[in-house]
Amino acid sequence: MLKKQDGILIFVLLIIAAAFFFGYRLWNRESPEEVVVYVGEQEYARFPIKEDREFLIETEKGTNRLILKDGKADVTEASCPDKICVHQSPISETGETIVCMPNRVIVTVEQASQKGIENKS
Repeated sequence: MLKKQDGILIFVLLIIAAAFFFGYRLWNRESPEEVVVYVGEQEYARFPIKEDREFLIETEKGTNRLILKDGKADVTEASCPDKICVHQSPISETGETIVCMPNRVIVTVEQASQKGIENKS
């Protein structure tokens, strides 16, 4: 049977463990991050996520408008019929992705490359 003091000790240890876990994640974030646009399997463009800009992605299948603002990437317009990519939430964390299947466009957040940032359009 647990005593009241044992319960308090377990609670305090859980709070400390949670603080370490979230503190580690917060302080150990890798940066800078980039937004990388792929069309099909080819890299189309690469931008710093912290740089505000508007970019039109033009492919043979259609177009998508990408807005980078306040450290987030968002597809705000698309020529595809279903517009699923437009309804997705803006992305800002490494590994998050917005996909437009009809236009074959993938927008993802990645760690900055060693080769630098360049626009391939």
